[in-house]
This record gives sequence, C-alpha cells and structure tokens, in this order.
Amino acid sequence: MDPLTGFIIVLIVITFQFTLYAIKRMQEPLEPKLSNEQTLIKMKRSRKSYWKNAELTNGRLAMIGLLALVVNYGFFGWIIPGFI
Repeated sequence: MDPLTGFIIVLIVITFQFTLYAIKRMQEPLEPKLSNEQTLIKMKRSRKSYWKNAELTNGRLAMIGLLALVVNYGFFGWIIPGFI
C-alpha cells in the first residue's frame, strides 16, 4: 500500500471518530420531571454551562472542518474543487 493511501485512510478514520464524538456530545440526556423551584435553579446553572458547551462543540466542529479540508486537498489537490 502506498504511504499516501495509508495516511488518507488514517485521516478518514480520525474524522469519522471525531464526528461520532461531536454528535454524541450534542445529544442531551433525558431528565426526570422537576418541580418549579428545581427547574428555576437548574435553568440558572445551565445558562453558565450552555456557553461552555457551545464553545467546546464549536471548536470540535472547526477541527473536523479543518481535517476535512486537509483530506480534500490530499485527494484532489484543491481545497475547494474548481476554485482554489
């Protein structure tokens, strides 16, 4: 097997694993019914963690996009076929 082919296969596998991980992180678990007071407390806490999770997910998806650009460049020699 050609070394470039092996490298491309490794990149595809890593991209697939990152994608599955990102999808898993975006799914929120179901939670039991809470009283109104418990719901308000949980909402106040979740506002702080929402932005942290949003930034982490955004960073991970950006890494996946960068990896996709590298794989596309490896396959076709262009970042955006027909343009660059």
